[in-house]
Amino acid sequence: MLTAHDDRREFRRMAIETSVKILKGTFELQGVCKDLSSTGMSIQLTDLSLRAGDEIEVQLGTDDLRFPPLNAQAKVLRINEQGDVFIAAIEFTVIK
Repeated sequence: MLTAHDDRREFRRMAIETSVKILKGTFELQGVCKDLSSTGMSIQLTDLSLRAGDEIEVQLGTDDLRFPPLNAQAKVLRINEQGDVFIAAIEFTVIK
């Protein structure tokens, strides 16, 4: 894994590319986690299913037994369009 650091950020981000399940009420969608920090993540989506302000749950699994899966409640901060995909910036509100 690579780490990236922006001097304006308080926490380091890890560049990671793995699938993530997103739950919004009873609605479920799949995305790709593009980077992860202790306070949130950015998720690549193929459609505009989320909006800024949405309260969601994210589940990030792992095939490595050394690392437990991540399950957190989060808030969508913003959505940016990048070509034919959308990047959602989310902030963790509760890590379970």
